[in-house]
Amino acid sequence: MKFQIVFVLVASSLFSGAAKGAESLGSNFELDEIRVLGQSGKRSAFDSLPSVSKVSGTELDRKRKSTLGETLSREAGVSATFFGPNSSRPVIRGLDGDRVRMLENGVGLLDASSASPDHAVAIDPLLIDSVEILRGPSALLYGSSAVGGVVNVRTNRIAETQLDAGRFDLNPAYNSVDQGKSLGAVARQKLGDFVLHVDASIRSSENYAIPGQARTVAQQAEKPLVPGRQESSGVVGDSANRTSQAAIGISRPFEQGFIGAALSGYLSEYGVVSELGTISDPDKKSVIIDMDRVRLDAAGEWRGLLGLDSVRFKSAYSKYEHSEIEEGEVGTIFRNRGVESRIDAKKGSFVFGAQHQYFRLSAVGGEAYLPTTKNSSIAGFGLWEESYGRLKPSLGLRLDSASVESEASDTFGAGALKSFFAPSASLGMQVALNEPVAGAPSWTIGLNSTYTERAPNYQELFADGAHVATGIFERGNADFTTEKNFGYEASLKVKDKLQEARFSLFLQDFRNYIALSPTGEPEIDNLEVYQFNQVRARLFGAELEYRYRLEEILLSGNWDFDFKVDWVRGLDLTNGGNLPRMVPIRGTLGANYRHALFSAGLEYQRTEGQSLVASNERATRGYNFVNLSGEVPFNTGFGLFKGLVRVNNLFDVEGRNHISFVKEIAPLPGRNIFVGIQAAI
Repeated sequence: MKFQIVFVLVASSLFSGAAKGAESLGSNFELDEIRVLGQSGKRSAFDSLPSVSKVSGTELDRKRKSTLGETLSREAGVSATFFGPNSSRPVIRGLDGDRVRMLENGVGLLDASSASPDHAVAIDPLLIDSVEILRGPSALLYGSSAVGGVVNVRTNRIAETQLDAGRFDLNPAYNSVDQGKSLGAVARQKLGDFVLHVDASIRSSENYAIPGQARTVAQQAEKPLVPGRQESSGVVGDSANRTSQAAIGISRPFEQGFIGAALSGYLSEYGVVSELGTISDPDKKSVIIDMDRVRLDAAGEWRGLLGLDSVRFKSAYSKYEHSEIEEGEVGTIFRNRGVESRIDAKKGSFVFGAQHQYFRLSAVGGEAYLPTTKNSSIAGFGLWEESYGRLKPSLGLRLDSASVESEASDTFGAGALKSFFAPSASLGMQVALNEPVAGAPSWTIGLNSTYTERAPNYQELFADGAHVATGIFERGNADFTTEKNFGYEASLKVKDKLQEARFSLFLQDFRNYIALSPTGEPEIDNLEVYQFNQVRARLFGAELEYRYRLEEILLSGNWDFDFKVDWVRGLDLTNGGNLPRMVPIRGTLGANYRHALFSAGLEYQRTEGQSLVASNERATRGYNFVNLSGEVPFNTGFGLFKGLVRVNNLFDVEGRNHISFVKEIAPLPGRNIFVGIQAAI
């Protein structure tokens, strides 16, 4: 009931400004986009060599899913953890968790998603304006934990420029695979010198459908059913969801900058996919997470202050809590209270600033595997980037001081304070191989090297207990030192009027890589014992992106084609063998047709099997997905509308995400028909 209450309260504010928005909207109906951090307008992702991808318009509509991880999961070099359809976090080039920095409007999320794969990212992709993905030298601006990359969700709740007119967007949708229904609404209105932003969304879904049995044949043989239970077939239990989100923001743009604030709330109640849910009654929820987050953001910018080009600040306070409910009883309650602030200044080719973060995370209950910890860090950073003809060098430096303090308790014993100093640096060079000539392709190469140190987090230091979600007994190590990494990347880019391509090779060489590995000890409470250890590790791989636009008009429309492939390999150099949960080779081939009256797309996705596995890790088979999409825009006297239809996994193929902790019991969703409307009123 609380979801509907929040939605109705905010929706009433949304509709109050709809009439004025309809009068002045005109024909400016522009879709959201995924773009590269720091780029503006409609520049291509290929304009920046360290970028991952750029998706906009129809392409974003095809990929928007219920979680941020799944929305980005087919971008080159980006995959997702997929702990069912409700909790999925991005993985970049084989790195996840605390090695991928998750931001909301440039400031940390301050949720608990990095602590466990069953903890959802506290953002509904239904309301995001863009997602920015970044790695390379510029990633140091956002944290030493961004060794894998940065994923920044933008909501534009604090407007930086004045509106010409108000606007109201409404987006209802339906998914057949889980009987999912969603509704998102966004209103922006000019109030004198101020800009008011209000948004709200509500989403509900049932257990999702699959083309066969939930558990793999190997899992069924290893853990045969007890009498009275039967294998779940055609559906994955414990995967239903109820989510709502609402926000209000106000800002004051002025000639030299802007200042503003936003308040947002996020509520979610979802089932946690578990083996119990796949071998008993699929309609009975074994474990439920009841999540609640309130966040207050403030931001501002002044141009020309103290002789600087610009000075920008951002700050966010977050109050996060979720309860893990088992068979109707609260088992563990996670709480995270924290604040993160940063200030950036720009002068010519130099960006510099400081960042501070503090949060207190607690896990209370019979199955808490973490002590209460106080986590703080302060950092200074700088990035220099200049152009000298065809050469564009860059240099970055970051100094982090971090501490993690565990509080004393009966369960975890005496408290401890661990402090770390973590310097990081980067050096890059982009070289244009030829002068720009109209009609001729431009060639550019890029070379980047980074040295990063990452302080171990609270979980790697102090975990000690049963981690029920992942099915293991987890132990940390309070004697860890910083994780050190040398990273290298070489890229080649070519671009002309009709085509563009980017090819990248990368290598990450870790000293003291923190890996979670089985110990071989006897099981504790029927759970295998895993220990965090520091090892030497190496990750390397490649990415290729290619896009081509057909110059000729064919069948009365325009055509473009795209191709992506990525590959990553992870090695444990200390013990020999492979790192666990490495993404297999993946490729995507797409064709898109645009007519004056409609557009359509066809996409083929191939995921190879993964046989290069760590000890005690099962190989997975490859699979092929075929996706279709279409959209039809139409204008009415009431507003501009666009009908959207897409079919994912057209042939209802079974696919299992190798890097998922639940791949043995929860395949990816089967055939799904999505129907939605985008309305600008």
